[in-house]
Amino acid sequence: MDTKTENYKKYQDLVVGKNINPQTLLATDYLNHFNEIHMLLGMIAEMPDCLEDILDWKAISYQDHFQISVFQDKDLAIEAYNHSPEKYKVPFENCVAEMDVLLSTTVSMVEEALSGDKMEQVNILIADYNPKMEKLIEECSGIINSREVTTQQDVIDDLFEDIFESDDSGGSDQSAIDDLFD
Repeated sequence: MDTKTENYKKYQDLVVGKNINPQTLLATDYLNHFNEIHMLLGMIAEMPDCLEDILDWKAISYQDHFQISVFQDKDLAIEAYNHSPEKYKVPFENCVAEMDVLLSTTVSMVEEALSGDKMEQVNILIADYNPKMEKLIEECSGIINSREVTTQQDVIDDLFEDIFESDDSGGSDQSAIDDLFD
């Protein structure tokens, strides 16, 4: 087993019982960064005075979010992220980048519309923004919470790998192989 796989398995064990997905090593708490601004944008037409709070929002990385978070296992979340497999981390980061662009673009357009007292335009912007952001939040949550289904062959291959790695004689232990079929 290579070091990358060993570290992944180590962090899978460390996050058990925490609010960090043991398959992806990602935490949904990061979505709070987006949910808060999303909620504020949803209220902007009725409460234009919350624009100041909206303008304070800045895109921040997963690690930066947890550094300033009150999340109980924030240090573990930061460290586990470094060991999240690329098959989860890349789509996650791509989705986050899409949310960042959608939010920054929408905030700029809403600010401009509000400065011209164009409330109908604000309503149109938010009506266009909402389903897009909700879809992205749902997609990101799906990536974070994904469960990988392994086939029986994967399980068997893993067992054989463990047997052969632990067998010092160079041959296989027949009782260990027999155990596979019990």
